[in-house]
Amino acid sequence: MDKQNYIQEAERQLSNTTFYKILPADPTEQYKRELNKILKTLPVDIQECIHTDTPQEPRPGKFYLLPKIHKLGNTGRPIVSGRDTITVGVSGYMDSILRPYATSTPSYLRDTTDFLRKIQSIDNLPDDTILATMDVEALYTNIPHADGLQALQNIILDKTTAHLATELCHFVLTHNYFEFGDNLYLQINGTAMGTRMAPQYANIFMADLEQRFLSSHPLEPLLYLRFLDDIFIIWTHGKEALERFHQDFNNFHPTINLSLDHSTQQVHFLDTTVQLHNGRINTTLYRKPTDRYSYLHASSYHPKHTTRSIVYSQALRYNRICSNALDRDSHLKRFTTSIFGTTVPTK
Repeated sequence: MDKQNYIQEAERQLSNTTFYKILPADPTEQYKRELNKILKTLPVDIQECIHTDTPQEPRPGKFYLLPKIHKLGNTGRPIVSGRDTITVGVSGYMDSILRPYATSTPSYLRDTTDFLRKIQSIDNLPDDTILATMDVEALYTNIPHADGLQALQNIILDKTTAHLATELCHFVLTHNYFEFGDNLYLQINGTAMGTRMAPQYANIFMADLEQRFLSSHPLEPLLYLRFLDDIFIIWTHGKEALERFHQDFNNFHPTINLSLDHSTQQVHFLDTTVQLHNGRINTTLYRKPTDRYSYLHASSYHPKHTTRSIVYSQALRYNRICSNALDRDSHLKRFTTSIFGTTVPTK
């Protein structure tokens, strides 16, 4: 990406005063004192755990963008590297505390394999079944601190753990400062993509939000699964009801906006295309238009088993995702042609 365009995109995002503010001075010493004050109130084992991962000389985070090459305008996904920051120890500890609560929620998906396992037994679907996906727009930055912390208290039933989680997460959320160019910034809304606790925190927020919404809505999906900000739905109440469901969900929280894609034939979710056929669910491989089969080059100076394992692991992935053997073989032929320049016989 052109350097000047990259800088302009970063400055465009950082100029949004809803999410960021410029700091007049480096707050590191002040933040160190605040952290030490909090740690003194905690049990000794927790103090030691956090101290171990907290640098003696913390520094501001580093802000950078991952350009979204598959989207119009190549907007950037904002990342703040938490390495060597004042919050890295607290965030790592909270990641371990929050993970069991985030992964035990009803809608939680660990990965594609987990998704395939949860839909494999679904059959006898009615003729008017609709497959739908929803995507949350900029989830991490759109979680208000008060709502995210309240979600922790709603999900974590043990009051002592809930209080600890709320206090330490609040510190991470309100001390996410970083540098870009010649300026220091503080993120004042949402959580940073780049701090270790962020995925679990976002998962818990969405789990709490969706549970409250689904329990209050007159119609529920036959199946509702979520991987972070990507939602998969099997709907059996008709198109108009689905669109009302989507609209109601969008109106349920002021900062959470969801896009909707639906079809009676197929939808894309994660790296799969989910299809309806005679009341059953079939799956095949989904590749984004920007996918160019770009893997480690075979002449790269790596052990041979590394380059071989790339091909082997991709073949396992294709076999796992594709319901139909002929469809799988078709994808494998395209794969081998693309990386080897010739078709390797499949078995």
